[in-house]
Amino acid sequence: MQADSQQRNTRHTFSATEGHVGTLLSDPFQIQSVAAHRSGFSDRPVFRPSGRSEQTSSFAEPKARLAPPKLTTTDLLDALARFTYFDRWSDEQRRDCCHRAQIRQFDPDQTVFVEGQAPVNYAHFMLSGECGLLQCLRLHRRRDRRTGTVRYRLTRAQPTEDEITRFHRRRAQATDPEQVGSSATVPAEPRPRKPLDGRLEYHFVDIATYSRGSVFGVGEHMVDRAVFARTAVQCLLIPRYWLLEKPQNRGNIWNRIRIFLEQRQPSRDRLFRWFLTELLWHRYRHQLVDDFRLVHAPRHLPRLHDVPLVCRIEECDVQQQQRDTD
Repeated sequence: MQADSQQRNTRHTFSATEGHVGTLLSDPFQIQSVAAHRSGFSDRPVFRPSGRSEQTSSFAEPKARLAPPKLTTTDLLDALARFTYFDRWSDEQRRDCCHRAQIRQFDPDQTVFVEGQAPVNYAHFMLSGECGLLQCLRLHRRRDRRTGTVRYRLTRAQPTEDEITRFHRRRAQATDPEQVGSSATVPAEPRPRKPLDGRLEYHFVDIATYSRGSVFGVGEHMVDRAVFARTAVQCLLIPRYWLLEKPQNRGNIWNRIRIFLEQRQPSRDRLFRWFLTELLWHRYRHQLVDDFRLVHAPRHLPRLHDVPLVCRIEECDVQQQQRDTD
């Protein structure tokens, strides 16, 4: 998910079924989820093992290739017509949106959106393809001295820097680069505590699936989360600050969508509780199998004196003949 400061990264899997939950330990896991709504969120996770593992401590910066340069206003208007959110917009709002919006294409397994990575955060409207929402759980692993069992503790989440704070920080860096590190210009960020005993593990959990017509990046909770492309994805990107302005936010629609997304997505604490449940089930299952094998162990295994004497003599004669021939 070495030394005490070793970091492990492990990928896990969520599915929309509400049955049992599988194993979850330090083995690598694969992502698999099922869409439950147009936004595609699952209610109960199911972890399944896989052979994939990645060594990374943070989400990579999105690397998107732009759509073909011959993108006209008609293409953007056609993209807006696919969503009912823009039906009541005026022609002036549509023209203004065409000047600000853009269409981007992403390859499979490519990062689509990470909160706070770009100078301007965009709301993403999926035109085609399928994306997944990945949650990073940073867990502090330690071993109990009395029982010897492995225990986990969820570390504190690092808050995402908002656009206003990031704008002022970059503005201060551009105007006076000599005082960038001073506390008068930029407040010093608290350094994360390093675990004294034990290791820090990174467990990546796929908690949602976005399909065509889904919306994300409207300001929902995205701490330690990233959206990646499962297949070739094409998205319509509109600046979030412009969408949240009053003319484009009739009926407070974007905040309602944000609340809906946050209600459907499980929180870090809830994911950690599911992780502990999986851990207990994994230990109980292995203990049950070991106890069964211990009780029903084979007691009458064949030994050397159980082999007939004639067979042993013939085997010795064959070996002796081979030695004489050599």
